[in-house]
Amino acid sequence: MICDPCNNYIARKIEQPLLAHESFRNLRAWYRIPNKRGRHPSLYGFIPGLDIGVNFRIGQSGPELQLERSGDAAAIQAHLRGASEHSLTPILFPREMRPPEREMSRLLAKIALEVLALRLSAVPADVERLIDDPHWDGIRRWVRVGDNADHWPFHMRQVYPEETLMTHPDSGDWVQAGYIIDLLLTRRRERYIVLIFYGYEFALNLGGPSIKGYVEWLKEHPGLSPLIERLGLTLEVDVDATRLIGQPSLKAGVDFDLAQGIEGL
Repeated sequence: MICDPCNNYIARKIEQPLLAHESFRNLRAWYRIPNKRGRHPSLYGFIPGLDIGVNFRIGQSGPELQLERSGDAAAIQAHLRGASEHSLTPILFPREMRPPEREMSRLLAKIALEVLALRLSAVPADVERLIDDPHWDGIRRWVRVGDNADHWPFHMRQVYPEETLMTHPDSGDWVQAGYIIDLLLTRRRERYIVLIFYGYEFALNLGGPSIKGYVEWLKEHPGLSPLIERLGLTLEVDVDATRLIGQPSLKAGVDFDLAQGIEGL
């Protein structure tokens, strides 16, 4: 549904800056999540009080610590010369999830259009309506150019720990829960794309720059997530681990919505 030139643009302007940001970079480095080429990112850190970044990785010969910018070599050498023989130079490795809002919003919008197109793909006429209907011009413009809104907010919260486990759908083995994704239709007839990535839930309105309808949904369903309980999953917590029990079911989501009097994609 997205042409090659647009995909290349999105990769350069949206995806690469997001993956390079410390939020995603350090999460991927911490859990050794490779990129498409099988490479693992380094863990980004910094020396407090100095504008000096470092990166840490496990190389073939063991742990490696390098400067993020080679131009900082003189500054770090001067810092070390000024330190006492027995003093330590601390390095902090941030592990907060706080992605750049604009790029994250545009990526969620791109994912939303792709998921919607996939859902409609069984009926070619529906796909044509998605392409031609001006209702979707706003979110398409936000993805492709990003000049039709100053701010297109998304809702973010952590719904379970990063190391939560779930059963692999094929092998049945316990594995780290990576991501879950679905569309949500609210009572306002607003469509949201909802994504959980290693425990962090993101939600974005396909129709316009507002998340009021999603906040209302959360208030109407306290303690629930559209991608956990609504899809037939349960969270089980014990002293050893947090586990997602079950497999996400789109049918369970449809049944949940129908019970609330909500019907439609």
